[in-house]
Amino acid sequence: MQINYVLVNIIIAMKRTCAFYICQNTQNHNKRSDSACGKFKYLDMVIQPRQKMDEREAALTMLKKLAQQEKDFLVLMDRGYISFNLIENCNRLKHCHYVMRSKSGDGAFKEIVAMSNHEYDIDLSCRVTSSHYYYVTHKDTEKFLHLILHKKHHYKAVRSKNTRDQRWDFEDMCDVRFRVCKFRINPPGSDDEWEVLITNLYRNEYPLARMKEIYHLRWGIETSFRELKYDLSGIQFHSKKDQFVYMEIYAHFAMYNAVSLSIIASSKPYTQGKYQYQIDFKMACCIWRRYFSISDNSDKNFTQLLLDVAFYLTPIRPGRKDKRNLKVKLVVGFPYRLAA
Repeated sequence: MQINYVLVNIIIAMKRTCAFYICQNTQNHNKRSDSACGKFKYLDMVIQPRQKMDEREAALTMLKKLAQQEKDFLVLMDRGYISFNLIENCNRLKHCHYVMRSKSGDGAFKEIVAMSNHEYDIDLSCRVTSSHYYYVTHKDTEKFLHLILHKKHHYKAVRSKNTRDQRWDFEDMCDVRFRVCKFRINPPGSDDEWEVLITNLYRNEYPLARMKEIYHLRWGIETSFRELKYDLSGIQFHSKKDQFVYMEIYAHFAMYNAVSLSIIASSKPYTQGKYQYQIDFKMACCIWRRYFSISDNSDKNFTQLLLDVAFYLTPIRPGRKDKRNLKVKLVVGFPYRLAA
């Protein structure tokens, strides 16, 4: 498989909608690279009303589109997507291979929670049922039995008695099979010491060491979020109506893809200094803005754009860490320039 896809979600700061995306990693994971990760290009988008926000539903929609291409693909997913329904859908989708990150403590499957702090590479089969009677009568004898679609009336009294907690698209009794990989990613005693991945990749082709490398490819999506939101001003909108905001979102993603592909096409000079260098994405955006207003679409003009992009370099410093300072940020609209 030479194609990596990453299911991602960005909560756009809008009043009534949320957007989910799928992107492609332009770096072939079969080839080793000195840089941390290749550039991404965004391929698909699903926009949902905020009241009906469902990232797993958006994931299924995009996965079914990928399955229509009739060729194998590998999808990387973060912890928010893990569910029996999505795993079984991926198992039954033709050409679909997946790597899902799972929690290792509270909130994970009980089989994963019971694992000790050691490396694991095992196959699990969980029996999932939507029958409450079967679950009550067999939960003490069947170790890997899970109840799904049960009533959620015991959480809030204001909910309807027909409220369901999860989605399930299959028969009343189903065995969900997957492979679990657990390995250490941080020093002993630190936070998030262990990582757990759920996959359907074959063990002989993708051993534990290679699983670490494959999931490491996903980190580039976090960098792409930062570039999209700040270097391209993707968090500032000039419109109030939803349809116009959609147009701005599409424009930002189209520009991001154009800049990313131009960085890939630009030649990177070889340097023998202390660090290796990569093209500065922010300066590439500025150069694209300058050339975007020029009506000359000749090959000579595009070649000059690539040369200008390759002129601005920034060093790659591996191993750098910075604690995330999370703050709630609201949308910055166009009228902020007006006086109160």
